[in-house]
Amino acid sequence: MTLITLSLLFILVAIAAKDLREGIIPDLWIVLLVLLGFLQFGVTHGLSALILGGIGYGLYKLYPLFTSRDGLGFGDVKMMAASGLWLPLSSLPLFLMLTGSVGILIALLWRLLYKSCQFPLGPALVFALGFCTLGDTVFSTGDTKMTHVFSGPSLAPAAGGKPDSLVVLIHGYGANGEDLLSLGKVWAPLLPNTVFVAPHGPFICEMNPSGKQWFGLKDWDPVRILKEIQHITPAFNRYLDGLLKLYDLPPEKLALVGFSQGAMLSLHIALLRPQCGGVVSYSGAFLEDPTEFKIARPPVLLVHGTEDHVLPASFSETAEARLKTIGAPVTFSLLPHLDHEIDERGLELGGAFLKDVFVDKKHTMD
Repeated sequence: MTLITLSLLFILVAIAAKDLREGIIPDLWIVLLVLLGFLQFGVTHGLSALILGGIGYGLYKLYPLFTSRDGLGFGDVKMMAASGLWLPLSSLPLFLMLTGSVGILIALLWRLLYKSCQFPLGPALVFALGFCTLGDTVFSTGDTKMTHVFSGPSLAPAAGGKPDSLVVLIHGYGANGEDLLSLGKVWAPLLPNTVFVAPHGPFICEMNPSGKQWFGLKDWDPVRILKEIQHITPAFNRYLDGLLKLYDLPPEKLALVGFSQGAMLSLHIALLRPQCGGVVSYSGAFLEDPTEFKIARPPVLLVHGTEDHVLPASFSETAEARLKTIGAPVTFSLLPHLDHEIDERGLELGGAFLKDVFVDKKHTMD
């Protein structure tokens, strides 16, 4: 475990113990939780903090009006807001569901043991935050834990010195990070101050044991594929946050470039982050859950070949229409006589797009 993980565990246990013993959540522990969250993620999850804080404050004010008795304590409200700093928006439904479920169990136990309707909610909030943030570290082992660890080769800025932007290259089915890092070598002259990182997929490829995959592709089942993408999204977002922190860059200085299933992952993740500089999707598709709240509207470049026999160009055509509907600026380039691959035309388009985003700043970001 990292020092951050151990510190978070210590703070959560202290909060739960204090609330169970004395029915209060001290401000000191809330402040430490906030400071640690800022240290880990900065303001990346600020919107989550506002949403959870707003929900908590609403319950704090409204519950007594309808029931004539106190509900949440103000310490619970502050705990909810502080918890938001640790959570991407995609984790909020799980956090709220776990808080409610565990809170009901504590309420029943409190009524049975102490004949009281007043019970501490802090332990429920602690459990929910711990599960959402530490679940893959504390509760997973072996191959399951492996699905939440990302690493791969990188290419330092050609100009040397501190990078001013970050491009994460997400490979396709059966490949690995080294395979797509070659794009960074081509684009380095255009983006001399950009660091390129190419993580390996977390799973051994089911059809090619020497390669990696982000999700299975034995059959084309969009529902199953989307669920697998959603499964790794929180951990991959934490990985991206870690890279931004490592290179001391704001979120708008991050661009995602994906090929095939890597493009599917890129498009999905970019819209769920607070902000993203841009996305280049090569021979991909856009799979979405309509119930997921889209946060960012980064500029997107879709590149697809007319002769693609793996993922037909119609997938990018559908993606273009949907992305325009939700307000993302999209450019779609359909390349004649191109199969499921990236050629020199695609490399030129991708490099020019990234240069526009990071250097010329021609694209606007919401």
